[in-house]
Amino acid sequence: MVGIRAGTSLGGAVKRFVTDHSAVELMVFNRWKGWNAALLYERHMDIREFRGMEWYLGGGAHYGIWKEPKAEPPWVYQGSEDYKAFGVDFIAGLEYNFYNTNIYLSFDWKPAYNFVDFTKLWWDEAAFTLRYSF
Repeated sequence: MVGIRAGTSLGGAVKRFVTDHSAVELMVFNRWKGWNAALLYERHMDIREFRGMEWYLGGGAHYGIWKEPKAEPPWVYQGSEDYKAFGVDFIAGLEYNFYNTNIYLSFDWKPAYNFVDFTKLWWDEAAFTLRYSF
């Protein structure tokens, strides 16, 4: 599945199911004038009361880079050098399949913890993703 991701960041996502209820997802998105990539493992579970709806939980890792002179991450006063962030991610979300078509809409919350000293916890990453399944 490929999709467009929009929320606190803007980017794209590719998701591949490896079993009936487990998927691997790669997200690439722009935030604070820098680029981030996250690779996640997700476990999907059906919601019986809502046909076509699933919820999922998972985790993974991310890497981000902000290149000077456009670097303006919120933890610096002025972008005067290249910045990098890497760490672990958690994801929780809902995904809906429109009437058994190839179109999916998901909403997720993806907090992350950075191992770089000055960034620590990013708790506010949330987005909608519109996907098409091949």
